[in-house]
Amino acid sequence: MHAHILNCFEITNASALRMDYRLVAADGPFDPELGDGDLADRNLQQLVKRIQFQEKIPVAIERSGPQPLLAIPADHTLTRLEYELTPDVATLAPRDDVGQLHLGDRNNTSDRIALSFLSWYLRSPLFRDNRLWSSGALTYFNKRPLNYHRDDRDIDVYRGFGFRLARVDGRLCVWVRLAHRYVEARWLLDSYDPQSVNQQLRMRHVLYHFGHQWFPVQLMGITGRTIGEHTFVPEGGAGSISIFDYTLREARGKKMPAWIESLDANTAAVLYRYPGNEKRRLGAAALCKLLVPTEDPRVRGVHELSILDPAQRFRETRGVVEAYLQRAAFGETPICLRPAPLQVEPKMFAIPAQEFGQGKLLRVGRDLAKGEVPLKDFAKKRMDLLLDPEGGFAVNTPLDAQCVIVPARQERKVAEDFQQRLEKTVCSLIKRAYSFTRVVYDDNSARTLKQQVDAITAALSTAGIESGRGVLMLPARAQPDLHNLLKRKLGDRFQLQCVTAQKVRQFYEVRGQNGTAIYSVSGQLASRYVSYLRNTAMGLLLVNRQWPWVLPDGTHYDMYIAIDVLYNTAAFTFFSQGGRQCFVRTVRSEQSEKLRRRQVRMVVYENLRNELKGGVAAPRSLVVARDGRAYRSEWLGFRDAIEQLKGDGLLPADVVYGMVEVHKSTAEGIRLVEEPQGGALRNPRIGSWAVLNDKEGIVCTTGFPFRFRGTADPLLVRVSAGELKLPYVLEDAFRKSLLCWPKPDGFIRLGIDHKLCDDNLRALASEADDDEAQFGEDETGEAAERHAAGWNA
Repeated sequence: MHAHILNCFEITNASALRMDYRLVAADGPFDPELGDGDLADRNLQQLVKRIQFQEKIPVAIERSGPQPLLAIPADHTLTRLEYELTPDVATLAPRDDVGQLHLGDRNNTSDRIALSFLSWYLRSPLFRDNRLWSSGALTYFNKRPLNYHRDDRDIDVYRGFGFRLARVDGRLCVWVRLAHRYVEARWLLDSYDPQSVNQQLRMRHVLYHFGHQWFPVQLMGITGRTIGEHTFVPEGGAGSISIFDYTLREARGKKMPAWIESLDANTAAVLYRYPGNEKRRLGAAALCKLLVPTEDPRVRGVHELSILDPAQRFRETRGVVEAYLQRAAFGETPICLRPAPLQVEPKMFAIPAQEFGQGKLLRVGRDLAKGEVPLKDFAKKRMDLLLDPEGGFAVNTPLDAQCVIVPARQERKVAEDFQQRLEKTVCSLIKRAYSFTRVVYDDNSARTLKQQVDAITAALSTAGIESGRGVLMLPARAQPDLHNLLKRKLGDRFQLQCVTAQKVRQFYEVRGQNGTAIYSVSGQLASRYVSYLRNTAMGLLLVNRQWPWVLPDGTHYDMYIAIDVLYNTAAFTFFSQGGRQCFVRTVRSEQSEKLRRRQVRMVVYENLRNELKGGVAAPRSLVVARDGRAYRSEWLGFRDAIEQLKGDGLLPADVVYGMVEVHKSTAEGIRLVEEPQGGALRNPRIGSWAVLNDKEGIVCTTGFPFRFRGTADPLLVRVSAGELKLPYVLEDAFRKSLLCWPKPDGFIRLGIDHKLCDDNLRALASEADDDEAQFGEDETGEAAERHAAGWNA
């Protein structure tokens, strides 16, 4: 037997954690209609932080009426009743009545306040721990980098942890996740001069070393004065003081750190601000180190330090609980955490049947006589069935005009051989004749982004090709945004799968014969070239809306509409009939993340109406699946569309519909691993799942039989509206992830509906320089309200 383990730790004495609390009325700039709609919330959060800092107590927000209320411990008397929230003033009025918090009672109406208080009490010892620095209220890092023993390092890797409270399967638990941050090893002024800081690093984040207190700040720039010259008045101070004198006075500690002891009064002063806070502050540039994002090329060499297998990850997690989370008290009562992570009943969804061309079925099981395939072999079998003369693509419809677009500078023999090989590969998948029209574009003088875009579009126009699908071979010196900008420019009328001239050319070797250059595929690279061609063919057929395999038994809910938004572009994938019916629509959004009610209604209504009038069977159940956070306006827009279609007679009156959120990552850093009897922790089998509460569950779309470094990262699915069955939406999420069409012999974390949204948005909503593409200007010389569960009204 084996068990499933979650990275959360039960609080064993929850029933003993009790406290009286008092509500405080807060009057101030908290009207929800204020400013951009989020200003009131920001003001309220700022007020809470200031009260916590002033009073050294937990403070929770209670939103039970038009006026916000704050909850504080009942035995505490506030020392201050007014706070300036420029340009307004917030006034506090404590009430007389007292309530009780009881963390052992999950049905207590004040449970949210209790959890907020508990979180504060768990954090309090961490703020005083000189071993740690914090990058937020709930994330803490060890001050000793993992790679400190490397004298030649450029990047320091800091390992830390974060935690969140939640009730898991009825038990009060602390989720513990591991986190990593990357920081330049050298001090800021050892790597950059003041001019470079102002030109290159303005608004970047740095780790400020204020003595033994380290914290991230956002760099506003060098002031042009030294810390000995620059003076300011500290908060609550009676007079001005220089940055240098203030730093020596406040940051020395019991034992002065070397960077404070060696601080020079003639070093440059900087302006900075705390992330999310507009107030500007002064500091010393010499006390800064640049924080580095994960995508920085310098991180590649050290990123492996953050990749942990299940046994390592959970060993580190248990160490965090033992070292840092067993020292807190809820008022006067110690908070006791179970030292071992939570064990839950193992649950696994079955691998569903998958149907390929000509009715070929792939079934996973142990009965080889019935044609079942062992789990360890099923991914490899998918590609076999695609190539099988009696298999192929499940959705294999007539194709639009097909072309291959190649640069003039690519050797003709290479381009011709690539085309012929790719045509044969496509034929082997769709089991019918296939050929390209070749279009050659002039890349000889096309260097800028505009020139490259113009060269390709001009070649298509000259060839008389106005629409279709095809393969674009990017030129040797392609600008980084060329592919994305072409997709945006050509829109739906022409969709492309891209390859690069350099990549194709590397598979060929050239030799001379009678004064003629002979090109042939390198023997050492022949098998890799076959794989490359298959992957290219798969991508090409996907842009043609040819789907390799489908789910013959479908999903529990008949239709899913996946939604994702990126940079003011929204993608909707309409998925039904186990994937036989699947298409994507993209629209511009008026807002960067949240979609308006009328826009969701319009997109859903028009596309569903067209499908239903076109003969697609009416679904009896529909689910809108939001990538990440869902918004009430989106649910209302979806509901409006369904009700309108019911009124039109296109959907049955008793159609079931609802909304879910699908989260690729969570603040809890949720992990599920498997513990075999007597063995080390390992990644679970794909399809492993667990219910966390009435509205949330997780499902593993990665894990055995796939091999990869690190620990499987499950999806979190939350039912946010409608009367949907949580196990059904979890299993549907798993089933859709098995339609990993871009990777027949691999896996994808997301369901194919969200994967298609993501792929479209990456191209259409990229931050490409449209002005550079249109005008050829390049001055730098480079082309370079969480959704609340239960919305039913």
